[in-house]
Amino acid sequence: MSRRRPAPSRSAAALGLGLVLTMGLAACSGDPAPTPTRSPSASATPRATPTTQPAPSTPAATGTPTDGGTGASTDGGATGAPTDGDAPTDGSGTGTGNGSGAGAPASVDWSTVTQQGIAAAGGGSVVSIAGSGDDWTVVVVGPDGSRTQSVVSVALGRVTSGPFPKDSDAATKAADAARAAAARVDAETAVDRALASASGASLRALALGGTAAAPVWSATLSVDGATKRVRVDAVSGAVAAG
Repeated sequence: MSRRRPAPSRSAAALGLGLVLTMGLAACSGDPAPTPTRSPSASATPRATPTTQPAPSTPAATGTPTDGGTGASTDGGATGAPTDGDAPTDGSGTGTGNGSGAGAPASVDWSTVTQQGIAAAGGGSVVSIAGSGDDWTVVVVGPDGSRTQSVVSVALGRVTSGPFPKDSDAATKAADAARAAAARVDAETAVDRALASASGASLRALALGGTAAAPVWSATLSVDGATKRVRVDAVSGAVAAG
């Protein structure tokens, strides 16, 4: 009669099954791996993405300052040419000294030039005129022989510099006053007579000289680029080569 092998005990089977289940549950229920944390020292500061800087634009050419600048103002101030509305009607206004900026005028109104000089001086007689283009220096002698000088602009028809007193000694004052009182031909007429003596002539200077008994105007002219001098009798108005 053969012997039967004893079947494994249920306790051993149960123990094996429990071990398998325990291992399976441990694998299924185990904690997930922890997420690593970075220390402050390990944390990299985000690097700023460099941006392309725009190329500096070329500054536009700047114009004349319009407010408080050092250039010419836009409201007709002292750095601009005076307007016609600024001209005094009586010729006695004090000028700005900048003239009109005009070139040689086509013609000169000698009456205006002389009268503006007289008005600026407060009266008297013109004893000399000198200049060119737009600006003419006018010297006026008062009844006491005192001299006053002004610059008259032909374009503006007014004094643009002065009047300024001119010093002279007692003898010169007396001679000036005597000649001016004796003259019957004024400066305006003397200029016209002198210019009429040579075709195409232009005036450079005119001065009253001579004596109280025989005052005479000496005129310096420019004729075709050459200098010519003539004399105008301050009593008769006769013209002679000077």
